[in-house]
Amino acid sequence: MHLPISLLGIFLCKIKLKDMVTKQEFDLASKSATSNLMAFLPKMISYKSYIQKAVLDIASRQELQDVRDSRINQGMIDKLCKLAKNEWLLSGDAQSLYCAAMSVATIVKEYEWGTQYLVGDGLYEIAKRIQNT
Repeated sequence: MHLPISLLGIFLCKIKLKDMVTKQEFDLASKSATSNLMAFLPKMISYKSYIQKAVLDIASRQELQDVRDSRINQGMIDKLCKLAKNEWLLSGDAQSLYCAAMSVATIVKEYEWGTQYLVGDGLYEIAKRIQNT
């Protein structure tokens, strides 16, 4: 199904005008996920799987070498966030943003780039990057 260009433009504008998830909303989603992990886990796994596969199509040779050599690469993290945004925008709610942020933070940890996004306000930092990408 193809949309006329004018309708596609309206659709894209609505996506861009989505309200940002606040820190308070994100923290509530985090608490909800922590207390009901089994409800959130399938979405996190699905997001992570999609992001890990899709990033291979858009990563540069240098970025892939940085992953292989465990050298943190902010450009690669930006690409992970952009892919996570695609998943988050399907619903645009705080719970989906939490799942997307957790997926990116877990991938960063698996790349051996550290755990800074899994502790403190690091997860919300990733969530902001996802929203702003």
